[in-house]
Amino acid sequence: MNADFSDENGVDIGHEAVISKFKKRFNRNPDFVSIAPGRVNLIGGHVDYNSGIVLPIAVDRHTFIAGGKSDEADVLTVHSIRENESFVVDLSCPVSPTKVNWTNYVRGVVHGFLSRGIKLPGMEILIDSTIPSGSGLSSSASLEVATAGILEAVSGVVLKENEKPRLCQQAEHEFANVPCGIMDQFSVSFAKRGCMLLLDCCDESVEHVEFNHDQLALAVINSHVRHELSQGEYAIRRQRCESVSKTLGLESLRDLTWSMLEQSRGQLDDLSFLCAEHVVRENERTLNFVQYMKNSDWLQAGEMLYQSHASLREKFQVSCVELDGLVEFARELGPEGGVLGARMTGAGFGGSVIVLAEREKASNVVSKIVEDYNQIGATLARPRASGFVAEPTAGANVTRFIVG
Repeated sequence: MNADFSDENGVDIGHEAVISKFKKRFNRNPDFVSIAPGRVNLIGGHVDYNSGIVLPIAVDRHTFIAGGKSDEADVLTVHSIRENESFVVDLSCPVSPTKVNWTNYVRGVVHGFLSRGIKLPGMEILIDSTIPSGSGLSSSASLEVATAGILEAVSGVVLKENEKPRLCQQAEHEFANVPCGIMDQFSVSFAKRGCMLLLDCCDESVEHVEFNHDQLALAVINSHVRHELSQGEYAIRRQRCESVSKTLGLESLRDLTWSMLEQSRGQLDDLSFLCAEHVVRENERTLNFVQYMKNSDWLQAGEMLYQSHASLREKFQVSCVELDGLVEFARELGPEGGVLGARMTGAGFGGSVIVLAEREKASNVVSKIVEDYNQIGATLARPRASGFVAEPTAGANVTRFIVG
């Protein structure tokens, strides 16, 4: 296979495509197009809901939503190209979750607007996406933020400061039953082209750190595996972290130091101790990774990625055999093959791994890892992996449709 660097015109192509599909569906032009990227987390796994430090980067796979006011007051009509499904929301009544899961991300955001006293007009919106679902690229946060963007544009009410990502996080908690942290929604909202986003999930401060794309590239390898236990296990990990904080009298594990953790061994069961150890060390690794990147010490930065994956596998226990295999294939290529480091990204139990690679070798890195993984996978009856070389892209934005 060949792994291409992402098309620089991908956003323009997607923008035009969603307009065309909206016209076909609703027999008119949209008023606005809302665009939100996917994201990968370079490092800082499972620490955002512990008020930790994370380093996401927006990638050039996007959610596109075209929409505008309709003639039917108090009715929101939604159609998804990917799901090939439509649904209707009565804006004059309280909005509730349904059994059709993908719709709840939209419903939750609509509920967030209405609960804040924001009057929404009748609307028609169409959703399209180039983000692989279940890949660990946060298609859900992208959909939430893009939905919030179209609702802002059509209603004329712009949410202030950090309120939009918080509203979207609340939607995921209450309507999708996923107790996520703030990382995904913040990175999708506030990413800057060509940069990593250093986010302190305690005080919500953001620093944009340049990603040296002249020498480096980020490869995303999707295992196309999604183990069913992932969502429940995610909640269990969060509950375990919160239990440790409560036991130790802390507001969150962000306040925990290694010496404090050592002294508390007798108060914690083995699994809780390992989870807390991961959080403490992962915050340290994230800051070290940023410093290594600023100093152009690529090999040491890559080592932080390997250490992060090992900790997520052995201490936090959210990896799986497929992700471990992809990371090992990357490690076997090594610096000679253009690989500087690799780790799982996302919640775990499937999804994708990221590979920090030399830019001139990145396409070959993707091809080689995917080829080796798929050769072995053919005998195991598991899904075939695929990959692409990601470009660090900008955060969410909305454009007004102008004829001509």
